[in-house]
Amino acid sequence: MSLTDLHQFDEADARQARDARRLRGIARALVIYGLLLGGAVLFSMPFVWMIGTSFKVDREMFGERITFWPMRPVPAPASPYLDARYFPEPDSATFRAAEPSLRAAVDARRDRIPPAANAAEAADILAPGLYQRLRETVPAAVWQLPPDERAAALAPRVTPELIDEAVRKIHRRLSFAGVRVRSFDLQETDLTAGAPISAFWAVDGAELVDGEEGAAPLADLVYAFPPGGRGKIRLTRTLKLPFPVERLHRIQLFLRPDDSWHALEFLVEKQGRVFKARRPEYMGNFQWTMVTLQDYGPDDESVKIRLWIPLMEQEGLSSDVTAPDEVRLTMVLRQNDALGAWWAKAQRNYRGALDYIPFWRYAGTSVFLVILNIIGTLFSCSLVAFAFARLQWPGRNLSFGLMMATMMIPGQVTMIPYFLIIKSLGWYNTLTPLWVMSLCGNAFNIFLLRQFMKGIPRDLEDAARIDGCNSWQVYWHVILPLIKPTLACIAIFTFMGVWNDFMGPLIYLSDQRLYPLSLGLYAFNVQAGGSFGMMMAGSLLMTLPVIVIFFFAQKYFIQGVTLTGMKG
Repeated sequence: MSLTDLHQFDEADARQARDARRLRGIARALVIYGLLLGGAVLFSMPFVWMIGTSFKVDREMFGERITFWPMRPVPAPASPYLDARYFPEPDSATFRAAEPSLRAAVDARRDRIPPAANAAEAADILAPGLYQRLRETVPAAVWQLPPDERAAALAPRVTPELIDEAVRKIHRRLSFAGVRVRSFDLQETDLTAGAPISAFWAVDGAELVDGEEGAAPLADLVYAFPPGGRGKIRLTRTLKLPFPVERLHRIQLFLRPDDSWHALEFLVEKQGRVFKARRPEYMGNFQWTMVTLQDYGPDDESVKIRLWIPLMEQEGLSSDVTAPDEVRLTMVLRQNDALGAWWAKAQRNYRGALDYIPFWRYAGTSVFLVILNIIGTLFSCSLVAFAFARLQWPGRNLSFGLMMATMMIPGQVTMIPYFLIIKSLGWYNTLTPLWVMSLCGNAFNIFLLRQFMKGIPRDLEDAARIDGCNSWQVYWHVILPLIKPTLACIAIFTFMGVWNDFMGPLIYLSDQRLYPLSLGLYAFNVQAGGSFGMMMAGSLLMTLPVIVIFFFAQKYFIQGVTLTGMKG
């Protein structure tokens, strides 16, 4: 073999070695980034679930399947109707075999189907629901029979009562019931008592059909919007009050939405003025609800759970209703398209969280506490750390050891003594105990800053003293500018701790006007009856500032941790 051949052979080996190293490097990078990406996806799942839940209505959270994203809202063009999405079609051979007999049973009981529904469509919609109910009640031995015998055994079990139960679950209708008025003197009157609901309202663009549920009278609104249009239906009534109109406090309407996601707007005319509800009521549910209307007033500035819709006076508009005991109430049902339905569903829980509680007042209190705690913590901790790291004084090491030993004392041990001290000082039910302790320093933060300061060269301090600086000037003009990364790290820790603090406000505050956001959301959950969608929306709004602060300050956070204790 010639020297040329040996040289070419060596180059080929070197090239293969380089290629092998490159492939190993690529494989290693793919594995590392794959693990990081997988970990990021895994740990982001709870946050994704919280975002999805904040857009859901309550009934979507208690289904058989756990879903991350909300159901698609479908505006109904006509009502009443049968909801085809309520009973999902089972993907099983047993259902497909039983479906013909279930459809035949529904066809045989057409008298149980609402008149406005198509019988064939009703059979398609009801079959999955009947199958689901039969699977829960029929013995397992019946489902093991041959198809013909099983169909014969299931047919008599599809009773009229079973069909009625399934129809009740999917029959959607916009129903109106009583209208009550309440005065400031707590005088309450049902204005619809003793009269059919259909005769109570003057309807334009639809029809009211009387009915009853139990012993309570009601009326279903039968409507059909034009395809692709922006239709509207108007219901009007002049209310004769049993008390002077200036004593009117609230108007309460009882209605059952039809899950159509159309918007129901409210207009009130009295004393020659026109008032409009601040927000519409979207028909995104099918449970009975009470809509309360009242004039915007002191209650809207309080910390009460706002279960009413404020009426705002419309400037520049006048009304012909001037009688001292009359109020004209107008409801306008506006057709919604698919995009409008999505927007209505997306903002539903967020608007509820912002409207039902004084959200911005709670948020302002939290911001106030965060600012005071950050300023107090940075000043006190940096000053104490400077004394431990840069000054020489008797007992310095002993004092530092005693300070570090306090980190081993659980907070539960000092909770009661601290509460008694706060109460004896007259600070209970004030914001003072929630920020004043930041002026006393924190052992961990002092340790972090001390380690960083010990790494600063003494030459800088000596040069400052030669220029005539005293200890305070050295601390302020030399040390503080050099420890900005660690101060930023401590500020982030302090922000997250104060922003999410729940135990402190719970112990030291009893006045709801002083609540920060963390305790305010808890009070909202207790008073609003556990509306999980609105709780997730409020929690997401509370979490966003933490995420934004950490995202933009992560450079300082990493620098503050990695540079702590480094020399030179």
